[in-house]
Amino acid sequence: MLEVKKLPNGASFDVEFIGAGSLPESPQPHRHEYFEIFWVLSGEGRQSIDFMEYEMLPRKVFFITPGQVHDVHDLPENFYAISFNAEFIDSQVKSQLPIDKLFIQNRSNKPFITLDDIGDKHLRGLVSIIEDELAGDAPDSDMMSNLLVSFLRYVMRYLETEVNQYTLKDPRMVNVLKLIDENFCERKDTGFYSDKLAMTNKRLNELTKEQFGKTVTQLLHDKVIVEARRLLAFSDKTIKTISYELGYKDTSYFCRFFKKLSGISPQGFREQWYENKSP
Repeated sequence: MLEVKKLPNGASFDVEFIGAGSLPESPQPHRHEYFEIFWVLSGEGRQSIDFMEYEMLPRKVFFITPGQVHDVHDLPENFYAISFNAEFIDSQVKSQLPIDKLFIQNRSNKPFITLDDIGDKHLRGLVSIIEDELAGDAPDSDMMSNLLVSFLRYVMRYLETEVNQYTLKDPRMVNVLKLIDENFCERKDTGFYSDKLAMTNKRLNELTKEQFGKTVTQLLHDKVIVEARRLLAFSDKTIKTISYELGYKDTSYFCRFFKKLSGISPQGFREQWYENKSP
């Protein structure tokens, strides 16, 4: 069973400096109930997010969304782990924008940015203020929430300087991803999503291709494959049960669909996963 990690003692926000010689947060792949930022300060390491492996190099800042499968293989020498629940961030649009852009919009493309010298210096100072406040007898949660939003909004600049395609051209495109997250098992027809957003199928596909380089159907397929891999790797459910839970009553069709997009059958993926995880 895949472990779901929660913040300690019912906290909604935590900043942890992890230094040389530390152990991974969990020796096994797990999911987070909260948002998490991994900011590498020095050294190198490796981690995987939803089965995609990434090098952890200095000045890289990673964004992990609740529900994603996270597995740290090798820890870098020094890094920050910044964790927070959704309710810690103010619900105003300006506060929610960095969550949408850094965690939701960015997750399927490249879930990290790379800081330059100035950004590294400025953000270290900002996190130092947050650490001092957290260590006090009566931390001001409102101030820390504002500082966290400031951290995220500062980091957002690096999305646009690294790859222009991450600029949000139409705010409805984040809503597409949210709708897919909530409905992908039951609704795989583009018309459902275009109706929700009050536009035609053609216009919605034009916008998603412009924003993400993919049609709505391709975004749906990406979501199904990720969830199928999670279930195959971390549950003992039969392929027939997984197929049904993901909205495919015909198991043979699901297996052909999975192999076409993954290059391997569901059973082959499961066997490969267990083989690679064996000591």
